[in-house]
Amino acid sequence: REPMAPVTHGDCAEANRRAADAPDLDVDSVPRLVTQRPRAFSGMPDSVWRVIRTEGSSVRANVLVDTLGRPVMKTFTVLESSHPWLAQNLRSAMPRWRVRAARLAGCKVPRVFMFSATSKPRG
Repeated sequence: REPMAPVTHGDCAEANRRAADAPDLDVDSVPRLVTQRPRAFSGMPDSVWRVIRTEGSSVRANVLVDTLGRPVMKTFTVLESSHPWLAQNLRSAMPRWRVRAARLAGCKVPRVFMFSATSKPRG
């Protein structure tokens, strides 16, 4: 496949067309978390905390973020989760988060946001 020409700065119609075709496209700035309220993993049950403290934890998920910085939860995908509670908590917290939208050629575009959190065992 031949590489595409760069999008002309300010050509938002083309930038959004490309983003719709490939939501993980290369952009000038990727989506960035602005507000994490509620915080992920708050209110963790003791039973989960004990497992995480001894075994460590990891959770990775992707979600499309629209041009207003809102996660589009129908696109939420868990890539990895060391405990089901982590994935469920993230799924319930993320809809209220705000993310700085990706930018391409000076235009806000929808783009996949990748969330990742890990912790090592605490002995």
